[in-house]
Amino acid sequence: MSDPNLFKVTSRLSEQVDRPGGMTAQIAMQRVNHEMSAEEHRSREAVGESLTLLETLCREQTGGMDAVYDAATAVIDVAGLFDERVLCDAAYSLCELTDRLRTQDKVDWSAVAVHVEALRLIYSVDPRNAAQFRPVVDGLWKVTDKYKEPSEEAPAAE
Repeated sequence: MSDPNLFKVTSRLSEQVDRPGGMTAQIAMQRVNHEMSAEEHRSREAVGESLTLLETLCREQTGGMDAVYDAATAVIDVAGLFDERVLCDAAYSLCELTDRLRTQDKVDWSAVAVHVEALRLIYSVDPRNAAQFRPVVDGLWKVTDKYKEPSEEAPAAE
């Protein structure tokens, strides 16, 4: 029986990693943080525009729940990039509310307006101080939970 031949295959990725001139993960993260900081002002403006749209939808009550859902999702998309957790949680509650309203074929502009006003309040403070509004977000979820789907496991009324 002959001895097996062993071949060491070098992947292209390992060759690139071994080449000089790269950067460490720490340097890459520093660059990302620098670039994100430069865009923070524009992102806050984008969130403000979405909130203005939501306020207009509430005032005119002409758009449907789909339009509200889309605008709330835009808030999450942008605020999430900058880790504005409380603002995202409030917008998520609004998304969940509108989704429940749509699936139940209902409209409740007063519940939507409460969410939008809370979003504007949270947005108006420095994001580093937004944690103080966690009880407000908890209250928004109580409003959203009023439109829970009936449990399929619940016994039928006789």
